[in-house]
Amino acid sequence: MKIAIFGAGSTGCYLAGELLMAKLDVSLICRERIKRSIIDNQGFTLTSYQGLHQKVMPNALITELDADTPRFDLIFVTLKCHQLSNITEQLLQLTHQQSTIVLMQNGLGSLDEVKQAFANAPAQPRLLLQGITPFNVLQKEHATFHKGTEGQFTFANTPHTQTIQQAMLSAGLSCTLVEDMAPIIYGKLLLNLNNALNAITDVPIKQQLSKKQTRKLLSLAMKEWLSVCKKAQLPLAKFTMLKPQWLPLILSLPDSLFTLLAKQMLDIDPQARSSMWEDIQAKRKTEIDYLNQAVVKLGQQHQVATPVNAAIVSAIKQLEQGQKVDIESLA
Repeated sequence: MKIAIFGAGSTGCYLAGELLMAKLDVSLICRERIKRSIIDNQGFTLTSYQGLHQKVMPNALITELDADTPRFDLIFVTLKCHQLSNITEQLLQLTHQQSTIVLMQNGLGSLDEVKQAFANAPAQPRLLLQGITPFNVLQKEHATFHKGTEGQFTFANTPHTQTIQQAMLSAGLSCTLVEDMAPIIYGKLLLNLNNALNAITDVPIKQQLSKKQTRKLLSLAMKEWLSVCKKAQLPLAKFTMLKPQWLPLILSLPDSLFTLLAKQMLDIDPQARSSMWEDIQAKRKTEIDYLNQAVVKLGQQHQVATPVNAAIVSAIKQLEQGQKVDIESLA
């Protein structure tokens, strides 16, 4: 089985690394900057808050597609949501009729956009599915990618992903396969509502969550999404020991009690930050339209007020324009 990671950045390289550790045939389709960094460092390194330190080298590093570019049996697309609209022709070039394409984006809307793009394509691929990365990955110097929070890759259950799971288990790794990705996507969005707040506060997630003020904002944003889900009857999978409905209450607890419970709920590296923080630091467009803005949009459709998420969206748009944002203005 030939596997490609299309748009390999932080999470894409971490996924590729685990698949390579499982002795699978993996190629990276990436930017020249990533390719050069991997070559200069004779491979890339995976580290984690649990002590992992493993260097790997992909089977191929591809920056330009041409007539000699192979076709792959399985492609994981790890681009950001807003980068998906113009890749239809490239995916068609990289796949065959039995290929599986797995979209690894957070938030809502990207799957529908890609399906629509393929609907207008001359040749229909290919099994189009979803997966997620339910943990934080931070890119560091020397082609190092660090896993900062607990969790394991989650994919829709297919023969191709079953092969991956078996290989990972044989290598002492693991991933989760599910029949229905919808509850996973909706449940993950609840946690991803913190991505923007982490970017706004400009401190590590653990430090950010130690302050009751920012926890209160996250709690209110989560309550809005939970209200939308209740009104729209959307199921939510849980990613912590507690049911999703309990998370806003836990976030509202006094600092000392929250810290005690948080240690039992989710293991977080002290230096972990959100991918949206990385995007703001690099002056890149963020995925806010598919995260907090998706909450606002669905709220409007179902007559549920979402003022906190709307304020967070506005703040991120300001940061994208190089303006400063005071967290106090969102309270």
